[in-house]
Amino acid sequence: MGFRHLDYPVNAEVTRLGPAAIDALLERGDLDSWVPLLRVVAGDPFGPLADTILRISDAHPMYGTSTLWRDWIARRRGRPAPETTTLAEARTRAGLTQTQVAERMGIGQSDVSKLERRSDVRLSTLRAYAAAIGARLQVTIRGASDGAPRELAFPD
Repeated sequence: MGFRHLDYPVNAEVTRLGPAAIDALLERGDLDSWVPLLRVVAGDPFGPLADTILRISDAHPMYGTSTLWRDWIARRRGRPAPETTTLAEARTRAGLTQTQVAERMGIGQSDVSKLERRSDVRLSTLRAYAAAIGARLQVTIRGASDGAPRELAFPD
């Protein structure tokens, strides 16, 4: 598979690909072109390639593909995949429109639309959004030593 404007040979080892090439492979590739990724991640699900795929899947959500990779890597790591959702999905499950959320947050509907598409959001904004849809924000961090999840506490 070619990598659009990227300067990598088609048969390059996946462990030597940069994040942009892996992103292109995940987005435009098919099952055959994913096999080298699958082999490397299956051999080392806690390795740098698996971490890169997870970061790309979070930063650049691809319909279906991101969830597929996150779940598969989580299973390879021996733990259930965390349940994930987007802000828009959470709002829809709450039965609210962007306009209703905007009114509750004291901002414009277009600002809610932008917020739902952003990949980098302040915790205070997420907390306000969660309150507007009738939810509570919970942030979890996994310890490097034991991998156990710990809920982070933030001062109000």
